[in-house]
Amino acid sequence: MFIQDALYGHLGWARVPRGKNLSQRVMEVKMPDPMRSKYSSRQRKRGNIEELDKQYYKMRHSVLASDAWRHLPPAACKVYLEICRRYHGKNNGKISLSLAEAADILHISKNTAQSAIKKLIEHGFIKRSRIGSFIGRRASEYILTDKGYEGYQPTNDWMRWRPKPKWPNADYGIEAIRREAEMEIDER
Repeated sequence: MFIQDALYGHLGWARVPRGKNLSQRVMEVKMPDPMRSKYSSRQRKRGNIEELDKQYYKMRHSVLASDAWRHLPPAACKVYLEICRRYHGKNNGKISLSLAEAADILHISKNTAQSAIKKLIEHGFIKRSRIGSFIGRRASEYILTDKGYEGYQPTNDWMRWRPKPKWPNADYGIEAIRREAEMEIDER
């Protein structure tokens, strides 16, 4: 006997065993569990399975509120998010991104991608673990500093970054005020 699986929202027909009343037969139909993963927990723990549709990258508020993040140009933010998108939990230090890939994916020029990566390194968000080369067609590989690398704690280099003063030769402080006051007295 076939009963339509309309009760469970499935399309199609299911074979139901005979010998019981209809309500018991419908309850005995084994339905797939939509919450169950198709991979075992052992495979997921070992990192053999990458479930790309369920990946995410957590950016903390301390990163977003830092001076280093707020002084980044928009292209550098886009490049950083692309590098973070390629991070899947166990590949820190092996995250590759070429300038051509960044330019193509993010719709920026190669020069802009290069300056964005340079800014990210200066501001301490990423480090270069391997320099790429045109010979052999190898892209550079990067380390995210807010994630652990090879068993070590995150370095969080972006926390130590400070903006450069707009007027590097400007003199501030009590000594500068005293000198200005002395110069005013001398002019009288």
